[in-house]
Amino acid sequence: MKKWIFILLSMGLTACVYNDEPVIYSQLTKDDLSYLHYNKDTFISTGKDVVYKDTLNYILNNIDTLNITVTTKIYSIYDNPFFTYYKSISGRSLISFNKSTGFNYANILVSRLGNRNSEKFFEIDANGTWGYSKQYFSIDTFTLDTALVLGKLYQNVYKFYPPEEGKSDIRLIFFAKKYGYIKIEKLDGTKIELIDRSK
Repeated sequence: MKKWIFILLSMGLTACVYNDEPVIYSQLTKDDLSYLHYNKDTFISTGKDVVYKDTLNYILNNIDTLNITVTTKIYSIYDNPFFTYYKSISGRSLISFNKSTGFNYANILVSRLGNRNSEKFFEIDANGTWGYSKQYFSIDTFTLDTALVLGKLYQNVYKFYPPEEGKSDIRLIFFAKKYGYIKIEKLDGTKIELIDRSK
């Protein structure tokens, strides 16, 4: 019992020491924001969550046009309960599809702690089967490329080709900075492609 009282008192004293410290918020860079669906090139975190929604147009199998909502949330979190004056920042853009399309969702998460390099996590879920995620690759091993999708040439594209022998039923994923997921194709030929809004 004395041990628990000592631990609780130590925690309380530690918290008191840092209560007067100014809160330091990690910030997403312009490059970090280019991975998210967000309508600005800059964002200054003050600890308040920000939610931004947009509509993207995709074409399914070269036939059906899909109007899909993408929801982006940017938020700060405490990194250590004993040092509550320091917060990291994360941004997540989630595209939710109707399951009848053969896809559930596409997700991108960008996370940054202090001045460290940000981490990016890519995730596709096709009808309950994990398609591709950070577990399978490091973004540092990929080089940016170009990709032609529905007549538009995209720059700064990551091209992911999940191994067929894995659990994935995804053939390819194209992700372009400033646009997000521009093409996702399954092994059975089902595909969605982003329609360029400027046309």
